[in-house]
Amino acid sequence: MTSKHQAIIAATVMNRREFLQRTAGLTFAIGSGGLISACIDEAPTTATKPGVVSNPLQANIWVTINTDDSMKIMFAGTEMGQGSMTATPMILAEHLDADWDKVTVETVAVHDKAYGNPFFGNLLYSGGSSNVMAYFNIMRQAGTQARKLLLNAAADHWGVSVSELTTEPSVVLHKPLGRKLRYGEIAAFARIPDEMPIVDESEFKQRSDYRYLGTDMPRVDVPSKVNGTAQYGIDVQVAGMSYASVLRAPVEGESPQQIDDGAARKVKGVTDIVRLPYAVAVVADTVEATKWGVEKLNVVWSRNSRFQSVKTDKLLDDYTIKARDLSIAGTPWNAQGDAVAAINGAEKVIEAQYMTDPAYHAQLEPMNATASVSADGKAAEIWVGTQTQSLTILGAAQALETSPDKITLHPLLLGGGYGRRTEFRQKYIDDALFISRELKRPIKVIWSREDDIKDGAFRSMASQYLRAAFDAEGQLVGWHHRVAVPSILEYMNPIRWEVVRDKGGGKDVVSMLGAENSNKYDIANFLAEHVMVERGSRVCSWRGVATSYTKFAAESFIDEIALIKGMDPLELRLQLCRNNDRLLTVLKTIADISEWSRPRQGTALGLALAGYNKSLSAGVAEVSVDQHTGKINVHKFWIVADPGLVVAPRNTEAQLEGNIVFGLSAALKERITIENGVVQQSNFHDYQIMRMAELPEIEVKIISSDNPPSGVGELGLAMVAPAVTNAIAGLTGTRIRQLPLTPDRVAAALKA
Repeated sequence: MTSKHQAIIAATVMNRREFLQRTAGLTFAIGSGGLISACIDEAPTTATKPGVVSNPLQANIWVTINTDDSMKIMFAGTEMGQGSMTATPMILAEHLDADWDKVTVETVAVHDKAYGNPFFGNLLYSGGSSNVMAYFNIMRQAGTQARKLLLNAAADHWGVSVSELTTEPSVVLHKPLGRKLRYGEIAAFARIPDEMPIVDESEFKQRSDYRYLGTDMPRVDVPSKVNGTAQYGIDVQVAGMSYASVLRAPVEGESPQQIDDGAARKVKGVTDIVRLPYAVAVVADTVEATKWGVEKLNVVWSRNSRFQSVKTDKLLDDYTIKARDLSIAGTPWNAQGDAVAAINGAEKVIEAQYMTDPAYHAQLEPMNATASVSADGKAAEIWVGTQTQSLTILGAAQALETSPDKITLHPLLLGGGYGRRTEFRQKYIDDALFISRELKRPIKVIWSREDDIKDGAFRSMASQYLRAAFDAEGQLVGWHHRVAVPSILEYMNPIRWEVVRDKGGGKDVVSMLGAENSNKYDIANFLAEHVMVERGSRVCSWRGVATSYTKFAAESFIDEIALIKGMDPLELRLQLCRNNDRLLTVLKTIADISEWSRPRQGTALGLALAGYNKSLSAGVAEVSVDQHTGKINVHKFWIVADPGLVVAPRNTEAQLEGNIVFGLSAALKERITIENGVVQQSNFHDYQIMRMAELPEIEVKIISSDNPPSGVGELGLAMVAPAVTNAIAGLTGTRIRQLPLTPDRVAAALKA
């Protein structure tokens, strides 16, 4: 067993008091029909719940077994609709050989690195499609270890060799004498040994013996969402709570100079007006009164911020100049061979520029948080839906200038994340904390849709310059990809950025992911580099992070190369992937199910690949274009994915379908524009997203392999835009290199 796995096992040893102190959060109980109940533990407690008996067996920090056979499995991630609250605990249950109907799942509510995501420095953090992937071995270890503990206890109890024992769901069997013990019975007498059982990977359950993994188990979060009992942040009610809305400066970085709140105070229900360094808050007895009160405020704002001059079109032009200026050194993101030398000595070089506008997350649930700050201002309780328990606690502690142990977090379900809820200092939480500290009572802040768009953090705009080099035989021998984009990490998570900047070579994964040739194309000389530019808006990770624009550029450029070489785009990719059997299988499968070689009338097909983590996918879009209006119709979209082991087939399919919808909406419609520092969009009437009637038929093909699970939550998104633009180029002969593909932009390109 590796030292890493030994460390994981060692981290599971703690006493029962520590365990109980660490495990307050959102609990879901699972029954044969799915979800029985969902409840919030208001504080860490050892109080017995219905159906749970005292003196449980804490097998390790991940699972506790009660004497009535019920058990609790801890979930260290965030459930935001992707299904990981089911899939991740199910891995542990599989290796424990637990009866799934007797399991409850509880979200970890503390900043404790013992539960942390190893992909994010052992912080509790849900992002990058990493939950199942990051915790796969951890859950296998924890489940196998707990099962081994039960087997050893049963063997001692019966006075037999453990080799004579086996298990069925939540039962230990001694077949030679026909005896059995329920897990709950063993929990009543088992004791935690001084040294926990060591587990080697060879002891993990074989895939051929899986009961749950690879099957469609009911998702634990769905029934409560259907019957209305699910608790989101926006549902929270706390005794003595008031509501607040916050009016921020129209331009980032400004502050209130003069406040006329006379009319706001006259609104029925308004109780307080609170001046914050960056905003003005209206506090009231109802949500409606806070909104009406904010509308009545008359505020004079400072005009000192550099963002006063920001215009997205002008800034994007500046990014483009910097991307093309080779005298401006970039931070290397990925390199092999010598791309610059290959290009300088090439027989032929082609180049292209790709641009993307800012995009909004458009999550369903508006941003919200409830906070209750102690009288001395140095402790707080927070109720919020967050993608990162750790950063939420650390950020709140920083806001109150206190220590993390003074922050009690109640993590709740969230209505869409997409990276929007990963910031170190989440602004809506700051709002609630500061107002609560000022008024000394619990405060619930709800951002309106207008607030969230006007004051939100976006996927950054980017401009990308690509060069490809060919030798005398026409072979692709060099690739240079320069991405002009600000550091997104620097804004959204400055603590993490400091580590990356000082010790990680300045590699910003949120700004650059996908530029590293994740499709493993066979290119001898390759260079991708980050051209650092100044941000023009608040920025945050966005679904698929940088892949949504880096893959748009790279996969469109591959088609441009195919055209110059006179090759079919599929054939070129097959040639470039000739040494990668997994990719070849994905490509051949997508060609088969989309009938790639069949002639079309009035439509064309576009192909693109996208790797994410170690998952692979390919997509084909069938597209038509109205030559007069520029309106694009996507008639059908095919996707083939190889995400390694498929833990939950139907949920995997749903996630891939969601990727296509999200990707099409962003590619065809979604655009944030800023004029003189002010976001021009305000709601869904002027920030358009895909409607159901506009969606194409989607066909999903999943290839389950023997590789470990490697994520699907963002796998398909990145290849949607290039598949569409490649189809447009094939149909019209016009290459469009800027997203989104709005009708006016497409019509102008067709007429050019």
